[in-house]
Amino acid sequence: MHEPTDPTRRALLQQVAAGLSLAQLAHARSARAADLPLIGEQDPAAMKVHYVADASRAKDAQPGANCANCSLYDGASGAAQGRCSLFPDKLVQAAGWCDSWSTL
Repeated sequence: MHEPTDPTRRALLQQVAAGLSLAQLAHARSARAADLPLIGEQDPAAMKVHYVADASRAKDAQPGANCANCSLYDGASGAAQGRCSLFPDKLVQAAGWCDSWSTL
């Protein structure tokens, strides 16, 4: 006769499996982001929101405002570039800025 598995052990194994799955998803997402091209200032989508790669050149940017501290930015802390929800298939410069900038 087969004895039931310890419920504590089962829960631990389920948590480990879930953690490994999440880690793989995070790695795959960051790998995909690394493969994305960097958006240029002349890209039509960038021009629509007055995107500039260097916020210091943006005449309407508030002091200290840049892509890295925008609520639409999804990049690693300290990274030179990252994803922006405005440009799903391209990366933006962390030091960049556009008219859609909003606080975190």
